Amino acid sequence: MEKDCEDRVAELDAELARVETDRERAIRLQLEAAAKAAEESARKQEVEEAARLALQKLVQERQEKSQEIGHLTEREEQLKNELERTKKLAEMEKNAAVQAAEAIAEIEESAESSTTPLVESKRPPVVSRRGIKTYQESPFLDDPFNDMTYGRRIALKLQNYSWYQPRGTHWDFNGLGLQSAWAHFEHSVLPRYISKALASRKNASVGLDDDDDDDWLYSPGQNKGSQERKGDLQRAEPGESESPTKLYSTLSTPLSQMGDFGLGVGLYFSSLRAIALISLVAGLINLPNILYFASDVYSANQPDVNFLLKGSALCTEQVWVPCPTCPIDKYENSRDRIAGTTTVTPDGELQTLIFAMKNTCDGATMNVGIVNLATLGFIMLATIALSAYQKRKVVEFDEQEQTAQDYSIEISNPPKDATEPEEWKKFFESRFGVHTTCCTVTIDNDLLVKALAERREVLHQIEEKIKEGAAANSLSLSEYAAKVEHRRGLIGYIKSRISPGIPELVDRLTVLNQKIQGLAQQNYRATKVFCTFETESMQRDIISEMKVGPMTAHMNSVHAINPNLLFRGEIVLDVREAEEPSTIRWMDLDVSWSNKMKQLSVTTLISLAFVVAVAVIVALVRLHGAAYAALAISFANSLFPIVAKILTNVEWHASETGKQCSLFVKIAIFRWVVTAIVITIITPFTSTLTRGPDHLLQSIWLIFFTDLVTSNVLQISDPVGNFKRHFLAPRAKSQERMNLLMSGTEYTIAERFTNMTKQLFLTFYYCAIYPSIFFICAVTLFINFYVDKFSIMRMWKPAPMVGASIAKFSRVYFMTTSVAALAIVSSYWLSGFPYDNLCADNTSHSAYYGNWQVTDGNGQTSSAVVEPNQRSYHFCNQYIGPGQNFKFPVSPDAQPSGSKWMTSSQEQLVGIYGIVSAVVLGLVCAVFAYRIFRLFQKLFSASYKPAGSDQGMHFSEVGTISSYIPQVKSEQFTYPLLAVNVDYVGESIFDWSDPARSHSYYDLTRDVEQLLKGDENEETCYRAFGQIRHWPPNGPDAVEVGEKPRRRSSLRRNKESAYKRNVSWSSKVTCKTYSKDVPMTHESFNANASTNQGMNFDGHAAPIFDPHTQNEARGFGKQNEGEAPPQVSPPQHFDQYHNTGVDQANQQTDPFYGESQNQYDGHDQPSENSLQTGGSSSTSSAYADNSSEGSDSGDSEEDYGGSFSEESQTTAGTSASEGSRHIT
Repeated sequence: MEKDCEDRVAELDAELARVETDRERAIRLQLEAAAKAAEESARKQEVEEAARLALQKLVQERQEKSQEIGHLTEREEQLKNELERTKKLAEMEKNAAVQAAEAIAEIEESAESSTTPLVESKRPPVVSRRGIKTYQESPFLDDPFNDMTYGRRIALKLQNYSWYQPRGTHWDFNGLGLQSAWAHFEHSVLPRYISKALASRKNASVGLDDDDDDDWLYSPGQNKGSQERKGDLQRAEPGESESPTKLYSTLSTPLSQMGDFGLGVGLYFSSLRAIALISLVAGLINLPNILYFASDVYSANQPDVNFLLKGSALCTEQVWVPCPTCPIDKYENSRDRIAGTTTVTPDGELQTLIFAMKNTCDGATMNVGIVNLATLGFIMLATIALSAYQKRKVVEFDEQEQTAQDYSIEISNPPKDATEPEEWKKFFESRFGVHTTCCTVTIDNDLLVKALAERREVLHQIEEKIKEGAAANSLSLSEYAAKVEHRRGLIGYIKSRISPGIPELVDRLTVLNQKIQGLAQQNYRATKVFCTFETESMQRDIISEMKVGPMTAHMNSVHAINPNLLFRGEIVLDVREAEEPSTIRWMDLDVSWSNKMKQLSVTTLISLAFVVAVAVIVALVRLHGAAYAALAISFANSLFPIVAKILTNVEWHASETGKQCSLFVKIAIFRWVVTAIVITIITPFTSTLTRGPDHLLQSIWLIFFTDLVTSNVLQISDPVGNFKRHFLAPRAKSQERMNLLMSGTEYTIAERFTNMTKQLFLTFYYCAIYPSIFFICAVTLFINFYVDKFSIMRMWKPAPMVGASIAKFSRVYFMTTSVAALAIVSSYWLSGFPYDNLCADNTSHSAYYGNWQVTDGNGQTSSAVVEPNQRSYHFCNQYIGPGQNFKFPVSPDAQPSGSKWMTSSQEQLVGIYGIVSAVVLGLVCAVFAYRIFRLFQKLFSASYKPAGSDQGMHFSEVGTISSYIPQVKSEQFTYPLLAVNVDYVGESIFDWSDPARSHSYYDLTRDVEQLLKGDENEETCYRAFGQIRHWPPNGPDAVEVGEKPRRRSSLRRNKESAYKRNVSWSSKVTCKTYSKDVPMTHESFNANASTNQGMNFDGHAAPIFDPHTQNEARGFGKQNEGEAPPQVSPPQHFDQYHNTGVDQANQQTDPFYGESQNQYDGHDQPSENSLQTGGSSSTSSAYADNSSEGSDSGDSEEDYGGSFSEESQTTAGTSASEGSRHIT
């Protein structure tokens, strides 16, 4: 047993050892497995991390690749577009050359058959290439869709529908003309700025180095968004095509940038925002009054009162009180305030008891008055602060934007015969050592210029009425005019009275030709001189040294100035800083002061008559309800500016500043009287505080609301402008007419200032009884701020860049008048409480005791309760304003004896307010007296203080700047007509550029040269116009005084000089760079050669040049040094447009004429390649448009296809020519 037990124990020990061994091995295996799992997990994580990194890198590489492909695609698209434009221009050149060859052959044939020689012309004409009805393909047709205005996007969507734009026989059958017109609207009418970011990307896309345009590109590490930072946008000129431009943002454009639209515009928006803030703060000051009027203490919390009227002095608590002596006739206009009832006396007789309604609201407490006085004090201080703020903004805007005014002076009393700019240049340069860059001398030839402008308009109307492509000679034109007039019936006669036809236009043209011939031979005197210097310091030094008063200059007090500064040694000049070129009214410079005053008096009287008439209309309309009266006032405020503009347009003003001031006064007086004063006069005194649609406070609220809604809705919807752009423009008869319809809505800064002052005056006028009106005014002005900002950037046409005069005029005279109105009118408002015309008696009538049912004058029944011993009342006139009881300053003594209605605190408040109003009025009168004294003082002694500091920039270095070029605007032309010979000026001093026509097309002096033919009349033509010269500093065209100036190219379309950049237009397409530093390294244009020659399309080795520059003048032939260029033989047939500059729409600059279009420098000589035919060069040609239009009836003037001579358009009696021409 024992052995068995031992064996069993040994077995158990062995089993235990085996189990222990197995356990240890299991533990070891588990540890190994755990280690292997951990290692596997780590390896798996490493693999996953590597895969994630690889995938991330792959995604990043694909994104970068995608972006790179996108950039390459965009760049490729840009290159394709530019290449397409290059091909189009090349095709145009080719077609032009072909047409030129045909025209030359036609001219030769005409010259051989003509028997009437034409006198040689000193200046070749500007020749048309296309018909007037051919569309102008704008260079901006490829604008990005998102950068277009919503109107243009809608037009692009709808122009495919015939109901939107007619098709068929319409000249713009493919719609490109309408697209070009919209491009004209966005690029030539709406304001744009040069986008530096787009320019940088554009230059980078064509492979330009940073050195080419380092002022556009970003420096290394600079944030691109910081380039177009606040106040750093450069406004582009109308039609800018050299640099990428964008429309100003209607929301994000900062206030500091609004000076780009003119100093007056910048000050308007600055003042508008500042006055809105002033109104907001004034509203916060009036919160105690607002809370008091809305409380239970004043009028039981004003139940059932409109939310916007809560917090006003509107009184809802009235009671009927005994008034035995109240006369019924005194309540004729307020019949709801008088009532009566009948009773039986103890004697059995019927007795009528008269009751009157009494207001129980006390609004003239001392607390209310103190808050109102605090508001007055704040506004007076705010007005002073506004003056300082505006002065600071003037300096800021002036320094931000360099304009011609910063460099120019105006001489208002030149000698009559001082018409040569060279004499003025010599005078200033010899006295001050300055450089005169530009000089303009104007003369009193306004009648001649107006006649020439009208003649252009008549010619343009004739071109629109005749059939496209019709040949023209005078006999056929006269014959056709006679036929039309002979065939006219009654309807045709009536139509001709409304819209002149061909016969009337031809007759008018003949009259104008004769009138012009007579006016051109008159002697004219110099009226004004404008001199522009190269730096601001030169201008400031001259004004500081030569400043004298106008009367001193008029009396020629030679002892008042340094003898060395006397012009011609004996004349004291009236020198002052010139206004902006766009503000000069060139046709009104020679009008005498007395004539101006006479005309101004007449227009002012007419304006006052309109004020009276509208006031009567408003009073009549108010009989039908206050809402109708408010609408009438709102529409009158919107329509009267149109009348005021018509009146001021017939006035004579030397500048837009004077015109705007006249317009401001007319509109401001009208709006003040009609909006604030008339509504007070026609509202019964007792209806001032009561509730009802016909009562005063309700009327004020309606006026504010309707004016806020109707005026802004009409303005932002622009119904007239949209009707022109979307209905009339697609149906226009020519591209010119279509562009004119896209000119935008006209606005004046004076009207905008009057709208602001109207709101302010209305607020100040009623703030004592309607304190919450300050908040309404603030909201209205803020809305006007953004609506006007939107309008000026998306709808309105450019306005003259008036200076700070309107803002100063508004602040000094009308803002101070509004402050005086606040003080004076508030004193009378507070004196009138409780506005019931009832004064208490010291007696009580027992017959009135008890409860009564009374019936008022309107038949309404109500209850009246009279307590025992309650005092009776009698009628008393509580109005002590202008009228029978007028008293100023207002005081408690104005209450008649025995008829006192004021409480003790009210009497104390009115007494204080009366004194304050008298003091304020005295201060305002002192300001006016000081201003009048200063105006009188300036007549004899002038003072000059420049605005801002000298920016150190030269006039010729400013990219977007213009000079003083006499011009006249016409409703028939998109751009102004020039009243001066522009052959001697550079393109850089123009502030506009027609992409299809040269500036010489608009030169009216060419018309006179044609009408007065012959060398003997050359001097006559020269004397008939003012003169302008341009002397760039160190320029190749600079000449000595007395030397005849060289003509410049006035036909270039682009302001960029040919030598300004080292990269040509074509090189941007081919990514090649060619030097333009040597101006004559290319071959001259040869009309007989292939159009590919010199264009680099056939691998020609000549450098690539800007096609705009290339299309300018070409040399006539090689000339020897010192010899004059060869004269060009004119065509031997009569051409009414010869030397007039008149051509048709869409004209490209002509490459075939020499001297007047020659842009070569003085040291350059034309090449031997010139346009010569039969030994003589032709300088006049016309091209027929092959396009045809459908014909209507044979009597239609528009369908005329016959030929007629234009001799009748020059002078009567001139022999008819056999030659014919095409007017296309």
